[in-house]
Amino acid sequence: MRGEKTRIFFAIPCGDFFSMQNQIIKSVCKAAHITPIIIEDRSDTRDLWGKIADAIDFADCFVADISSLSPNVVLELGYVVRKKKAKHYAIFISENIEVPSDLAGFTLQKYSNLPEFQRKLIKWISDYTALPDRLKPHLQRMGNIALNFYEEDFLSYERFLKFWILPPQCSFNLTSQGLRFTNAHFPIMTTHLALMQNYTFKFKAKIESKNLGWVVKGTRPFNSYLPTFCVMFQIDQQRYLTPHIYNTNKVDPNTHYNVFKRHRVKLKFLKDGWFTFTTKVVGNEITILNESKEVIFKQNFNLRPYKEYYDFPYKQGEVGFRCYPGEQGVIRYMRVEEIN
Repeated sequence: MRGEKTRIFFAIPCGDFFSMQNQIIKSVCKAAHITPIIIEDRSDTRDLWGKIADAIDFADCFVADISSLSPNVVLELGYVVRKKKAKHYAIFISENIEVPSDLAGFTLQKYSNLPEFQRKLIKWISDYTALPDRLKPHLQRMGNIALNFYEEDFLSYERFLKFWILPPQCSFNLTSQGLRFTNAHFPIMTTHLALMQNYTFKFKAKIESKNLGWVVKGTRPFNSYLPTFCVMFQIDQQRYLTPHIYNTNKVDPNTHYNVFKRHRVKLKFLKDGWFTFTTKVVGNEITILNESKEVIFKQNFNLRPYKEYYDFPYKQGEVGFRCYPGEQGVIRYMRVEEIN
């Protein structure tokens, strides 16, 4: 099997975050003279199954990323494991996703961020395909391909409904000022940033009534409208910042969220009411900076008093916003950027 003729079928989910993986895969394969086979439209695998099975049979190797726990990707992997035992295949998974028990005995390619996914993909291709020796140094020298950030200005309904999930009974509208919303007991949350672990989350917002909350480490089961875990911060019009933790394993029967001591913080509201925060997530440590880049909150959540409620397996990286019924806020823009 010659490197320039090798065909690899890639089973990856659709979505904006995985489009970054798509970009990595195509760039690496182009440099390695490998033909990638990626079937993007998986809206209904039943109708596509014949096409998918033929493409898998046609390929020389198979690579799956099961980080989304998408049943379509798992089905394709199961087909390969059962029917194509002699074929080289690789199973990639993000480190902040729980490994399904059925795959516990398999060799898994675990990665913590997209650059590491790229490095491990290059190594696997070098080890398990007949890659010409002349191409290996070139692959090893490839820089990071991924655009490891996501920005949103809340001006497109189509984009918003694709990349965000709305909790039941939430009211929202996209205006010239941005996302105006209320009645979100659970957060409005992204749907495509689960793989992120270390990142900065910057946004510009305005409180129109009482309080506004934002979420990091949002964790949500596949296809669920509601989170199972998140760390939330709430700011009020008197400049008090209050940390919250939502953990389905330790739900407060009255508020659902576990609420902690509030802190008076340095925050400058502009004349029109707008303010800017940057939240930095590195491991278990969360830091919040104001518009002047002053640290106004910094805490290791694996320590008391948060530790008991912070204990939740395989936290994901979704972000979002929350306004309890009776509260209302506007988000002008946001940006999430991965920290390598």
